Amino acid sequence: MLINKLKEWVKRYGTAEVIGLIFAVLGANVSFILTKNIILSAFIGTWTENIGFYGTIAYNDLKNKKNKPYLKQTLHMIIEFGPAEYIDSFLIRPLYLSFFPYIITNYSLAILVATILANITYYIPTIISYEIKKKLT
Repeated sequence: MLINKLKEWVKRYGTAEVIGLIFAVLGANVSFILTKNIILSAFIGTWTENIGFYGTIAYNDLKNKKNKPYLKQTLHMIIEFGPAEYIDSFLIRPLYLSFFPYIITNYSLAILVATILANITYYIPTIISYEIKKKLT
C-alpha cells in the first residue's frame, strides 16, 4: 500500500518538483548575480520555485480534470497546498535558502541542498492535506 501511495505522490508532485527546483536555482542565481544579496535571492528563489511548481500543478490539474470548473480547481489547490505553503514561502524556504550559502561555498549547490531540505518539511503537511482533500471530494 505504501508503495502505491509513493507512486501516486511522485506522479502528482514529481514533474512539478523538478520544474520548481530548476526555477529556484535559476531565480536565486540570477538574483544573486544581480544583487549580491543572499536574503533577497532566497526570497526570489522561493517565489520563482513557486511559479514553476504551482504553474505545473495547475496546468496538470486543468488538463487532466477538464470537467471541473476553474474556481473549484483553485479551491482544491488551496486546500491541498495552503497550510504548508504559508509557512514554507514566508519562513522555512527563505531561511534555508539564506542559510546554506554561508556553509556551502558553491551557491548553486547551496540552493539545491536548501531546496531539497525545505521540501521535506513542505511535503509532510502537503501530503496530509492531499489525502484529506481526496476523501472530501
